[in-house]
Amino acid sequence: MLRPMLFLMAAMLPVHAEEVTLRHGFGETRVDPRSVSRIVSVGYHEQDFLYALGLAPVGVHEWFGGHPYATWPWAEKARLAADAEPDVQKGFEIDLEWVWGMEPDLILATFSTMDAQMYAQLSQIAPVVGPPGDHPTWGGPWEEELRLIARATGRDAVAEEVIARIDAKVDAAVSAHPEFAGLSGTAAYFGNGQIVGYRSMDGANRLLARFGIRTPDRFDQMAGSSDRFQVSPERFDIFDLDVVLWLIEAPSRTAMEALPAWLGTRAAEEGRAIWASPEMMGAMSFQSPLSIEWAVDPLQGLLAAAVDGNPATSTDMP
Repeated sequence: MLRPMLFLMAAMLPVHAEEVTLRHGFGETRVDPRSVSRIVSVGYHEQDFLYALGLAPVGVHEWFGGHPYATWPWAEKARLAADAEPDVQKGFEIDLEWVWGMEPDLILATFSTMDAQMYAQLSQIAPVVGPPGDHPTWGGPWEEELRLIARATGRDAVAEEVIARIDAKVDAAVSAHPEFAGLSGTAAYFGNGQIVGYRSMDGANRLLARFGIRTPDRFDQMAGSSDRFQVSPERFDIFDLDVVLWLIEAPSRTAMEALPAWLGTRAAEEGRAIWASPEMMGAMSFQSPLSIEWAVDPLQGLLAAAVDGNPATSTDMP
């Protein structure tokens, strides 16, 4: 549960002086940031966005990882700074009774499984902020998501400072590696005997694109209206690019590397695969301000090792 000082830091930050109308994927929501004190996140990564803004939610929804307070290492310092000890809802679906019991005055669902029916039910509890508009599910840029949450909580200026800080860090990494520009690459997953590819607007692929590494157009075509596609392990040729960031667990990697179709790829022969650590897997999945800020330094080193074409260069993240 929350400590008495939970909102002290948040209360010290500037807020809007009037109500705002937030436009999102489910319509419009009217919010008075001055009245927001009990925030519940029903999405999978919104706690990171709140911590980046210096805010402490009273409830969050765990995605995966099993970390205390559903907070991964990259966000732990910010959680402590916000003095946050949120209640955690586990399970894939949104638990309406849990949300109601948290007595929220703002509900964040900017990165969630929410549909129109769930939105209507949640709106009977408190104002709900859906995903950034004009983007498909899971497809909104993190900057737009942060700005949306910041408007609801009166932290617009703080959000711009966060975005500027992270942009500067990414830009410095990009400038340090001009060799990445124009390369082909993508993030991918292997499990249950299938290869999973992601569209270009996937968060991890967006970050790779900042480095000049582009996901092939055919990935968007294969994903169609979904955010991903699956192919059989005989189709590693689709992923035989300049670099691939594999977001897979150790057992899946072992199984994948034993497949004849994988062994014949340029990626296998030239060491062009990056094998993400559990923390990097989480960071690339979360694609939050805090996870991106944490991932930039190790990622640029791994990319450099992968694209040099030398299989002796390690692309394993410790």
